[in-house]
Amino acid sequence: MAFTWYNPRSWRFFGYNDPNTGDYVEVDLEVGGKQTKAGVTITSRTALSISMVWSCVKILSESLSGLPLKLYEDKDKGRALVPRGDRALKLLRKPNPFMTMLNFLKFVVVNMALRGNAFALIERNRNGEPIGLVPLNGDIVTIDSDEDLIYWVSPKDRDGFPVSPENMLHFKLFSYDGIVGLSPIEHQAETMGLAKAGQQWSARFMRKGGFTGGYVIYEQFLTKAQQVQVMEKFPDVRKGDVDDIGKMAILQGNPKIVPAGISQKDAQFIESQQFQEEALAGIYGVPLWLANRAGKTSIMGSNLEQQLTGYITFGLKPFIDAVEDELNDKIYRSTSRFVEFAVEGLLRADSAGRASYYQAALGGSGGSGWMGINEVREKENLPPLEGEEYNRVTRWEMEKNGES
Repeated sequence: MAFTWYNPRSWRFFGYNDPNTGDYVEVDLEVGGKQTKAGVTITSRTALSISMVWSCVKILSESLSGLPLKLYEDKDKGRALVPRGDRALKLLRKPNPFMTMLNFLKFVVVNMALRGNAFALIERNRNGEPIGLVPLNGDIVTIDSDEDLIYWVSPKDRDGFPVSPENMLHFKLFSYDGIVGLSPIEHQAETMGLAKAGQQWSARFMRKGGFTGGYVIYEQFLTKAQQVQVMEKFPDVRKGDVDDIGKMAILQGNPKIVPAGISQKDAQFIESQQFQEEALAGIYGVPLWLANRAGKTSIMGSNLEQQLTGYITFGLKPFIDAVEDELNDKIYRSTSRFVEFAVEGLLRADSAGRASYYQAALGGSGGSGWMGINEVREKENLPPLEGEEYNRVTRWEMEKNGES
């Protein structure tokens, strides 16, 4: 490809060796972020360190990228799959030399789920046909809508250049103005900040061996020399570690040691963490059982099939619609072709549910069918059967009228 400046390894992160420990430490260079009232700055990096955010983003990206992406031709008699030998399918298999379509779609969903926007530059040949999709880091893309809509791309150590909307894939979920997507990190920073603050507090609690600190109280005032002597004998809880558990200190003068702070039980730590996890799962529309939090029953349905349908409808479908709409608008606008995800791919693991669905689709449940046998075989990646009867759709009305 011509875009030699594409270098994902340069995106926001670098590392250094800590001189004290010798460990390699990664540093997040993402500019900005949002400071929360919990005292935590939320960026895409810190958001992903929250286990529930990681689970939700992972589930959404893997669910969408694993769906079959089909290219259809819109004809007079209906849609038809584009034959395998068509060169347009190459773009859907490998959009650029660095990644397959699977990884490209993961990039899109992760950026939409965290930043609210995902960008990819469309590379075209001299005839204007798309031949490549180059993913862009959102930090180097600026949207200018003062007059005409223009995207400014500013690669590191290179001059920026404008990109017209028809050559820029801009994926987003929803927005105020229909142009710039709303960032979950920005608008849900307080919720994520609470979860991150609880995570950090729990880590510090465990590091201190469950000791929250305290006071050493004497009945009489101590001189400065006595205070220095006490501090030498008593370990500094600010520097204490789990390795300090079991160490003893000798204190004279009949002092009283009073713990400070509250315990995790008194702070309802577990209940608070569960509440934050439910709130984060609700932000992304991911049911708790999918994130391996099966403590409560989902309100989406009483069985697994209904809950999966609820997840597809309210959690995954907005991402599916955004990707399909942008690809069809920017890549296939001037043609009669369009792409569409086969959501049935999510039901492949449920053979009983799939069989029941196909039985109804073929008209085997006593009602009118809406699919032929070859259409079912196509969805199961099976070759078609020869014969017109395998393309026929069973219609209950036609059978009844024929009998009468």
